[in-house]
Amino acid sequence: MKHEYEIIFHEKINYKIFVVSLIYRTPHIHKDFEIGLLLDGDAALIMPERELHVEKAGIYVLNPFQRHELKANHPVTILSIQLSPAIFADYFPQLSSLDFTSTVIQENDDKLKQEIIDLALCYYEKKEWSELKCVGKINLLFASLLEHIPYRIISEKERLSFRLQAKRLQSITDYIDEHYCEKLLLSEIAEQEGLSLSYLSHFFKDFFGISFQDYLQKKRCEKARQLLLLTDHSLLDICISCGFSDVKYFNRGFKKQFGCNPKQYRKNFFHEKLEVIQSSMLTTQEFLSDRTSIVALQKFMDGN
Repeated sequence: MKHEYEIIFHEKINYKIFVVSLIYRTPHIHKDFEIGLLLDGDAALIMPERELHVEKAGIYVLNPFQRHELKANHPVTILSIQLSPAIFADYFPQLSSLDFTSTVIQENDDKLKQEIIDLALCYYEKKEWSELKCVGKINLLFASLLEHIPYRIISEKERLSFRLQAKRLQSITDYIDEHYCEKLLLSEIAEQEGLSLSYLSHFFKDFFGISFQDYLQKKRCEKARQLLLLTDHSLLDICISCGFSDVKYFNRGFKKQFGCNPKQYRKNFFHEKLEVIQSSMLTTQEFLSDRTSIVALQKFMDGN
C-alpha cells in the first residue's frame, strides 16, 4: 500500500521530478521543498492555515514538513519538483534552515515557468551530462525563487524539532495506512506510540490542521470513491470494507468530502461518460511515464 506520508530518500541525487495526474491527494507532508506547476486544470491547495486556488500555469512552493492537500473537480496535471535541502549543503548550508513565508506565486512570470520547464525537460530527456546540467538548473531556479518569494531563516532548534516530530508522524501515519479500513481509535495509536491521548490529539491537529477523526474519514472516503467507480459492490459492502461503522455515517462523511452521497456520485460519474479522463479519475493519483511527461510539458509550452 502506498503511504500518504512521503519521506523520499535519494541515494545518489537529492531531487525528484515527476508529472502526476490527480483529482485528490489526501493530507500529507514530506521532507523536501516542493515546487509545483499546474500544466492543466485548476486545483485547491489546502493547508492548515489557509486554502489557495491554483489555476493552470500557476506555481506553488511548499517547505519541508509543510502539511498540504490537493483537491480538484476534474483531473489536473501537475509538474512537481521535490528538492532536498541536502542538495545545497556543501556550498549554501543555510538553505537547510530556509522557510518560505508565501506559497503561491501570483504574478505571471514567464521566465520562472520556463526555468521550471527547462529543468524538467533536462531531467526527462537524459542526454549526456544531463544530471550535471540539472544540478545547475536547480541552483538557478532556487535563486529565482529566493528573488520572488519572501522567506525567513529558522533556528537550528526549530529545524531539529520539525525533524523529530516528522519521524513520529511517519510512524503514526504508517499505522493509520495499515489499519484505516478497520475499527481504529486514537487511543490505540497513543498506546502504540507511548503517548497520552491528549498529547497525541493535539500533536495530530497541530501538524495536519484537522482532527484524527477528520483525517481518518478523508482516507476512508477516498478508498470508498475508488471502489464506487472500480467495482459494482453494494454501498453496504463498500461501507463495511472501508471501515465505516454504518451507512448513515458513510453517507454523511462522503457528502462532506465530495458534495453528494455515494449513490449519487456513482450515478453522476457513469452518466457523464467522461471517456477521455475516466481512467484518471479512478485513482487518487497517476504518475505519468517519462515519454508521456515530455508530451504533457510540450503541450503546455505550445498553449502558453
